[in-house]
Amino acid sequence: MGTPVEQMPPPPATKTNVLTIVSLVGGILGLISMCIGIVPFLGYVCLGLGGLFAVIALITGFLGMSQANKNAEKGRGMAITGIILSVIALLGVCVIVIINVAAGPVIGNIFSQMTSGMMNSGLFVPTP
Repeated sequence: MGTPVEQMPPPPATKTNVLTIVSLVGGILGLISMCIGIVPFLGYVCLGLGGLFAVIALITGFLGMSQANKNAEKGRGMAITGIILSVIALLGVCVIVIINVAAGPVIGNIFSQMTSGMMNSGLFVPTP
C-alpha cells in the first residue's frame, strides 16, 4: 500500500454581502412603486415610497459593493443591479413629478370644465 493521500479541505464558502441583497430588493421595490405611482390617487404615496426605496437601494448598493470587494464576499452583481434599478426608479419619479406639476393645472381646468358642463346639461345631479 502506499502512503495515504492527503485530501485538500474544501475552500471556505464565501457569503453574500447583506447590503447588496438590500440594494437589489430596494431597487426592485423602488421600480415597482414608481410604476404604480402613475395611477391617480395612489400615485403620490407610491412615488414617495419609490423614491425612498430607490435612495436606500442606491446607498446600500455602493456600500455593499465596497464591502464585498474589501471582504472578498459575493454580491457585486446584485449591488450593481440594485444601483441601476434605483437610478431608473429615481429618474422615473422625477419625470412623473415634473409632468404632474406641469400638467396639473391644465388637467384640473379640463376636469372643472367637464364637470360644469355635465351639471349644466342635467346629466349630473348632485345629491343633498
